[in-house]
Amino acid sequence: MKTLIEGQIFKTYWDTETTVFYDAPIQIQSGEIYIVAGRNSVGKSTLLRLLSLSEPNDQETLKFNIEEKDISYMPTNLNYYQYMRIKDLFHFHQSLNQRFNMVYAMERICDFDIRRNVKIKDLSEGKKKILSYIMCLSIEAKLYILDEPFPYVDLIYDENFRKMIINLYSEDKTFMIATHQINEFEKVASKCLIVKNRSLIESYDIESIRTDEEISLEEFVKERMRI
Repeated sequence: MKTLIEGQIFKTYWDTETTVFYDAPIQIQSGEIYIVAGRNSVGKSTLLRLLSLSEPNDQETLKFNIEEKDISYMPTNLNYYQYMRIKDLFHFHQSLNQRFNMVYAMERICDFDIRRNVKIKDLSEGKKKILSYIMCLSIEAKLYILDEPFPYVDLIYDENFRKMIINLYSEDKTFMIATHQINEFEKVASKCLIVKNRSLIESYDIESIRTDEEISLEEFVKERMRI
């Protein structure tokens, strides 16, 4: 498989004198669905911002074999104009990015019982997360990066979340999902990254975990985080 991103990650926030990553090796391959796991505040969100090119790596040690326009990123914090209706948000987004598939987005909000004429400020926190998830996947991209897309979300929609990824998946598309709800995505994921500390990001093949360890991915991740 093609390697999309590889190298070493360095990131220090000098205003707080916090080093999140120092010489942490990573490799991201095309055609994989990654779960990104780790303890709270270990650096998962920072990692995804760096890989999405939303923030720069501190050193020129990361090689990207993918263009920025081919990356679609859903941050953990949502920034929308609260007064806008969803249909207007979609039109606005399409005017900024020709790769945004408005027809697809309109179809998907119906799957989650979201009305196109509702204002964003009137959505629950869970529905706002769903909206952001739909918008991220409505962009034609090769790498989709999703940071904690499912807090506050009703579990009744779990199958819809998985179906969207399965239906979009192809050998030239890669997904990275940072989530604490590992059991919900273990069924569709192929790889797992565990952010252990500032210099270590472990990578595992999920099928090998099932075969060799004979435990669920969630149990395996918990064991690795205890070490």
